[in-house]
Amino acid sequence: MQKQKARPTSIQHKKRQGAHHRQSKPYLKVYWPYVPMLLIVIGGFVFNAWLSRPQVNGVLAYATEISSQKLLETTNKQRSTNGKSSLAINDKLTAAAQAKANDMAKRNYWSHTTPEGNAPWVFVKDAGYAYQKAGENLAYGFNSSSDTVAGWMNSKTHRENLLDVSYSEVGFGYANVANFNKSGPETVVVAMYGEPQTAGIANQAPTSAPTNDSPVTSDSSRYGEPATLAVSRIQSLTGGSAPWISFAVGLFIGGALIYMTFKHGRAFKRAFIHGEEFFLHHPVLDVALVGLVMVGYILTQTAGVIR
Repeated sequence: MQKQKARPTSIQHKKRQGAHHRQSKPYLKVYWPYVPMLLIVIGGFVFNAWLSRPQVNGVLAYATEISSQKLLETTNKQRSTNGKSSLAINDKLTAAAQAKANDMAKRNYWSHTTPEGNAPWVFVKDAGYAYQKAGENLAYGFNSSSDTVAGWMNSKTHRENLLDVSYSEVGFGYANVANFNKSGPETVVVAMYGEPQTAGIANQAPTSAPTNDSPVTSDSSRYGEPATLAVSRIQSLTGGSAPWISFAVGLFIGGALIYMTFKHGRAFKRAFIHGEEFFLHHPVLDVALVGLVMVGYILTQTAGVIR
């Protein structure tokens, strides 16, 4: 009697092992959390592609909104927040900034210095603006005026120009380029800051070697050609108050990917190599984590470029 009872137990064990590979409800329940994870990843990439090339009325746009008035309002808001006096629009500085934007668009270069080696102040002088001090900020790729100013606020050198108490006037210029700097359709933005010349003081010109860690100004000791800096979407959202935030989000994404790779790599190894059954523990947590990773990925993508 005891032997007869033992035999069916062994048969039942074999049947249970064989059923593991059938697409039964218990088997599918193990894998269903991967479906929303996959949908989140696909949806994230599609949404990011849509954000990267905004459209207006179905037509590819260079920028959703760029205007001198909005650039001025956003600039003065930043200056007010930081305890600085407001800037006033100057028509001659505006003409100089627009001439610089048009020149970069026409000849497709991305630099404070022209291809001939001329400093930005050539455009200021050609516009008839007699300055005691002048400065320049450049940007492209941003979707709006506020994003452009936020981009400048995320850079130490551009922030110094924007908040410099030496300046009382400003001019803005912008131009659309079909394929700027091999980046496709872009809106190039130029800001020219200035302080009018006082009696007995001539326009300054650089007389010493430029540096790369100071704002671009006509002050000979501070003029230089800074490196190009990419500004992320999340940096634009913070308005320059947390330039380190992209790095922090990147650390979170890296940690989350390591965790997911280790956890699910082990599970798949057990299932497909060793033929063992596994259960995805805390699927809601994992789905939420994948969602956060995709949000972080979208927010850390480049919103625009400054120089």
